[in-house]
Amino acid sequence: MSFDGVKWYKRTALMYAIGTWTLLGSCVYYTFYKGDARVVIRKEEEDATPNVRLFKSSHMSAKITYKENFVPYSTRFLELFRPRADDSSGSQNEEK
Repeated sequence: MSFDGVKWYKRTALMYAIGTWTLLGSCVYYTFYKGDARVVIRKEEEDATPNVRLFKSSHMSAKITYKENFVPYSTRFLELFRPRADDSSGSQNEEK
């Protein structure tokens, strides 16, 4: 029995096409027809504290409490590469 590359290529292409269109179709369906209301904050709980977030959906509910002086990790990482305005090295102090 010999290997028929054309048949294999057509079957593989058909399999990938069906998978791709299924994925795209489900994304479009859930984006446009299923409203995603994950975050719902009630009015009376809105003013409780600024560092408490309530996430509610039909399947789950979560309450996240951030620390008082919470700084996200992305901000901490970007601070490493930000130029410092109060940097005392250089010729600025020497001119005065």
